[in-house]
Amino acid sequence: MFLLAAIVGSGAWLGSSPARAADHRDSPVVDGAPEGDITDVFAFLDPTDKTRIVFAMGVNPFALPALTTSYRFSTGFLYQFKVDTTGDYVEDYVIQVTFRDSAPVTAAGQTVHVRAGAATPGNTGAVNTIMQEATVNVTGGVNTVLTGNGVQVFCGLRDDPFTFDFGQFSRIQTGTNQVFRAIASSPIGPLTGRPVDKNGISGIDAVAGLNASYIIVSVPIGAISSANSKAIFNIWGTVSAPYVDDSFVQFERAGQPVFNTVFIPSAMKDAFNAGVPADDVTRWSSFVPDALTTTDNDGTGNTISGRAGLLTALGVATPPNGAPLLLPAAFTNTSKDLLRFALVPDVLRVAINVDPNDLQIGQFGLTSGRRPGDNVIDIALGVLRQLADVNFPSALGVPGSGPPRAGALNFSDYRVGAVLQGSDFIGPDSTLGDVTNNNNDSPFLTTFPFFAPPHPRPGDSQ
Repeated sequence: MFLLAAIVGSGAWLGSSPARAADHRDSPVVDGAPEGDITDVFAFLDPTDKTRIVFAMGVNPFALPALTTSYRFSTGFLYQFKVDTTGDYVEDYVIQVTFRDSAPVTAAGQTVHVRAGAATPGNTGAVNTIMQEATVNVTGGVNTVLTGNGVQVFCGLRDDPFTFDFGQFSRIQTGTNQVFRAIASSPIGPLTGRPVDKNGISGIDAVAGLNASYIIVSVPIGAISSANSKAIFNIWGTVSAPYVDDSFVQFERAGQPVFNTVFIPSAMKDAFNAGVPADDVTRWSSFVPDALTTTDNDGTGNTISGRAGLLTALGVATPPNGAPLLLPAAFTNTSKDLLRFALVPDVLRVAINVDPNDLQIGQFGLTSGRRPGDNVIDIALGVLRQLADVNFPSALGVPGSGPPRAGALNFSDYRVGAVLQGSDFIGPDSTLGDVTNNNNDSPFLTTFPFFAPPHPRPGDSQ
């Protein structure tokens, strides 16, 4: 019993850092530059017009509603969305966004200039210059929808759409709790976590009621595609600071949600943020664990179906102790590198002709693109608990028990407990398993700019 409890009993992970929410405050450099601290990046087909693709990037994390007029975009930074359409993870199409302070034509007193077009040598990689011959130029005030050259733009405060029980994740990471929701009795004994509140919910959304500054741009897919384009676009966001000779050097980037948070050690986060996706496989793949396959390679039943059986036996595959299994026990995989292929490079992959609700782990990452309401935390927790190889002690006698295996997570890694239940339980249990619903605290818009309006100052009307 003691050994079984050890599966989720340790919070130690060598090289781990204090927990951070998504990419909110993710490294020492960006912690000191909130206007350049990317919270999240989104890319999705417009649900009202599938011929358009929407890009979104948030900065100014944890923006307080009481101080709405104090949050601005930097007039010195270059904000960019980068799109690889040919599969080499080098940008082929770039959207550049800059800001300047202006007469108070808007509440924030800022003007935005959006440039877009095919990338040139000066606009690829980590050092970029401003496009001088952009095919798209849109200029106007923030906090209003702008249109021009077939492009729609909105820049300004929005409700932060990310939902995550950051506080409980921190307790799991530091070892003061074992799982997200407390389990009074199970085959491995009681597990410490949050209690279920009288409303039937145990998770507490760390960013509920808070805003972020968002850049949202909608572009016709035809403007991005070329004769060499593939059916999957690889997309990431960057922020760069002035460098030399009118150039800008990248200091922040983001693609898939929580990749940096979960897999990149603290001392390497700034180096990661300064890097480019084309180098990610070489530099960062080793930080992602092996995936389970349909073949038992260690004689313990350590397969995808074996893990599904273990989770079911532990009682964490059904509410209230856990979310339903995200993947079927018969999920087919023949490569131990599946998770590496899905997560690295760190880009959002938008499959132009695929239903975004179709989870095809691997070629589309964990999902095809990212929409505002996607429950990316439960998707990540669900996939990792079913597919990540874990090295359990031999005495446990469960699938994966045995001597240390290269590429497997050690049982004492805090992430084993964090993913055990497949959810952080934001929202009622009736929504467990619905990965299209992240239980955001504000309803999303059904038309551009799609993200919910910002939370108002206390005392103001919505």
